Amino acid sequence: MIAAVCACSASMAFAQSPPEMTLDVSVGGGITSNPFLDSNGKTSGSATIALSPSVFVEDELGETRLRGDLRLTQYLQRYGSDIAGALEATTVRKLDERTQLEIGVSARTSRSALGNGLIFAPTPGEIPGPLVPPVSPILDTTIAGTRARTTSIGTNIGIAHELDELSGLNAGVELNGTYIGNDAGFDYRSASANLGYERKLSPRTTVTMGTQVGGVDYLGRRTGDSLIVSPRVGVQQQLSERMNLIADAGISFVRTAVVGGHSERVTFAGSLGLCDRGPNRSLCLSASRSAQPTALGGVSTVTTAALSYDARLSRVDRLALGARYGRTNEDGAGLPLVRVTDFVGASATYSRDISERIALTVTPSYAKLFDDLQPRRANYAIMFGLTMKFGKRR
Repeated sequence: MIAAVCACSASMAFAQSPPEMTLDVSVGGGITSNPFLDSNGKTSGSATIALSPSVFVEDELGETRLRGDLRLTQYLQRYGSDIAGALEATTVRKLDERTQLEIGVSARTSRSALGNGLIFAPTPGEIPGPLVPPVSPILDTTIAGTRARTTSIGTNIGIAHELDELSGLNAGVELNGTYIGNDAGFDYRSASANLGYERKLSPRTTVTMGTQVGGVDYLGRRTGDSLIVSPRVGVQQQLSERMNLIADAGISFVRTAVVGGHSERVTFAGSLGLCDRGPNRSLCLSASRSAQPTALGGVSTVTTAALSYDARLSRVDRLALGARYGRTNEDGAGLPLVRVTDFVGASATYSRDISERIALTVTPSYAKLFDDLQPRRANYAIMFGLTMKFGKRR
């Protein structure tokens, strides 16, 4: 028995690929007219240094990815310095021929929604694996212009099991905590569980059904604590060899604690994603509407839409475009006021490889927060950078 275990361990160790470790070091600077999207923002120059390490390990049973970002920005006037960071780790393991387990953890901190990636989702070219629409982070527009530090920590575990060649079950649990500095909002924790079923109708078409049940706990107060139940049905359609469509629709039932009792409401929930990937070009569109907790102290209706485009223009030239819209309709029970905030943003990045390890980039961008309580200036920015790449790449 011991010999068999040792032989199996040796075989698995031999099958494991060497870890792939990379590090991107970026330095740059530019001019921005309102970097924190506040009501009295001023134009300022800035200098930035960023470190982006990643580790990828693959063996016969699955893969593990670790990715981090650390960004230090020094503004030349008024805003001082700002530091932002993010860390994500995901492992996918095959438990048997029909069962797959996925575990993930993440942490993120920043004072600027523009600086920590909450605004612009990754471009399709940066996303490994099968072609699916990228998931844009939920945009809480209630704190996007406050300059308060926001720190979020989360973990999730999910399991998928194939019942037969045509159908499967999936389930998962997710825990998150969001903490707001400078008393700009309410800290909260959330927990949710989901259960889903999918069935393949044809080689290109799959139908899905699922329900997510979650709870929100605002720290230090009972008002705003909520239960969210969201059943949905959907479809996954491969439109062509390059194009995939994912869509679902359902409702969000929200029960919220208010002074003297509870309040209940039902809203539409759904999502849509479309991706087209060619040999040198990728285009993704996505949109969603759901009930989400916000820093204002209650569950609100959040609507998002995103577009990302990435194209290899030549052997050394690349263009990436991104656009994002977000709306937080703060009409939930327990909120101190009824308020609507909208965000619109767009960016374009042109990069040119001057060697295998060094690239030059230029990024103009626009962002504006629309607040029905106070006017806010738009942010116009242009940034120039130099990126040095270390490590072996796939």
